[in-house]
Amino acid sequence: MSEIKESIMMTPVHPSHAMSTHELPCTSDSLPHQLFHGNTWHSRLLPNVHKFVYPYRYWGVNISALAAGQALPEVDTAGYGKRQCLKGLPLFSTGKKALQQFYPDDYLQGISQRLRSQEPNSLSESNNPNDARKSLDINAKNGEEANNRVANNKLANVSSYQKLEQRLRQDFMTHAGSAPSGDMLGLVVCRNAGIYFSPVNFYLGFDEQQQPTHLLAEVSNTPWNKRHYYGFLLDGTDTEFCHDKDFHVSPFNPIDQLYRWQVKVKKQPDNCLQVRIAIDISDERGEVLKTGIKVSGVPMTEATVRDSLRKNPLMNMTSLTRIYWHAFKLYAIKKVPYINYDEKLADSKQQQAANKKDII
Repeated sequence: MSEIKESIMMTPVHPSHAMSTHELPCTSDSLPHQLFHGNTWHSRLLPNVHKFVYPYRYWGVNISALAAGQALPEVDTAGYGKRQCLKGLPLFSTGKKALQQFYPDDYLQGISQRLRSQEPNSLSESNNPNDARKSLDINAKNGEEANNRVANNKLANVSSYQKLEQRLRQDFMTHAGSAPSGDMLGLVVCRNAGIYFSPVNFYLGFDEQQQPTHLLAEVSNTPWNKRHYYGFLLDGTDTEFCHDKDFHVSPFNPIDQLYRWQVKVKKQPDNCLQVRIAIDISDERGEVLKTGIKVSGVPMTEATVRDSLRKNPLMNMTSLTRIYWHAFKLYAIKKVPYINYDEKLADSKQQQAANKKDII
């Protein structure tokens, strides 16, 4: 089900005060909106060998520039040929349903849900019922809850793009310990004909010189419909780091594993990026899985959007199909035992099968 997903795989900050787009001009040094094309790969080594490589696309949205007024292109079907399957849909849009639609509320919703869950049920406990903000602060159990409520109120007064930027900044603070001082670029999957599905989105943060400083991975697990965030600080253009796995993604991998990341981010002459993110997954058996993505960006224009969608119009749907196809191959054909949610290797059928082989 989620086998392909692992193959592409702290103090809150208050959101900045809402500003109009003309107050936040985009400079020539800003990273452009980009289309990223490349491959995702998967090489399973244990308990049985299973490998594949597929083409992959990310929409590289400079979320900082978008919040400041640098719009994404709106692309209609002109020059695309008569495609009955489009039924009048634009090729790409931010404001309406399209073959590919960037919809900011699809991303980083964990922070909004946490903030909403901390809102009080009533303002009646406040000593000053005429002041809603004071009432929230009085009802807060601690300073962190009060700060989150203030942040949530601010989020309600800004555009959806600015809300996304503020969610991203706060998630960088929560999961990486600090927020970038320069641009924040999302490598995201967009809605496909109104359907959103993304195994993993990556968000890169940069300093004032546009050197990479932060990485946030937004991971989804398909059948359980949950999201998890991994955040890290980057050491320039080439960084490696390790951590224990703490989110169940594939039903063929136990929870007690180690992730080793290799992240390379390089700038091209046109100011677009080359990005390689690889994850080697291991446990007490040794190396289990090698996965990752390698993509290169081009400026996101009407021409490049048309060209990309002409080659691969339904990537979201093909990705989902491939997840289940490879899950079927692993389970039914290659006989890899299923692992329950959050199950450790020692308690799993994979370990039981290995023990039987050792006895034989």
